[in-house]
Amino acid sequence: MKKIFLAFVAALFLGAVFCGAASAADIKLGYINMLKVEKESLAGKQALKTLQQMLSDKQTKLAERRKEIEKMQKELDKQSSIISADERQRREDKLQKEYKDYQRYGSDSQDELSKKKEELASKMFDEVTKVIKTYGKEEGYTLILDRSVVLYAPEAVDITDKIIKAYDDTKAPAQTNKIKK
Repeated sequence: MKKIFLAFVAALFLGAVFCGAASAADIKLGYINMLKVEKESLAGKQALKTLQQMLSDKQTKLAERRKEIEKMQKELDKQSSIISADERQRREDKLQKEYKDYQRYGSDSQDELSKKKEELASKMFDEVTKVIKTYGKEEGYTLILDRSVVLYAPEAVDITDKIIKAYDDTKAPAQTNKIKK
């Protein structure tokens, strides 16, 4: 529904531009595929690498905790006939607590990964938006849209690769923030 609304707004804007005082020769349109920017830009690749490392670390810790719980369960099963009822209950309670902690850690880890992903995506979106605005002004674009709201456009107006290069150039430490064509 949001995409339809955005496409409608874009169509209204384009209609206003075409009906306005500007001639068609003065209009320069482009679109960008933000998903491609996320996947192919240096910052996007670094963000993915960061998230994968976090996921790997969390999975390793979860596996270690699961093994510890399994070990505790096996010990309890082996010794259940030789320990007192009170001791058995104490160990079962401890095992249940460890299992709940394990589940909580898993849930907290997922929440942490989601937050980090959202944080990285938001930061990247803000940075790319600045690059797009600068690029648009320097190149004389009237309108640059996200590909997700464009129903049809020829490949010739796809500026995604140019934006990725410009964004990567802004992230390179030895480069200036000047956008290159």
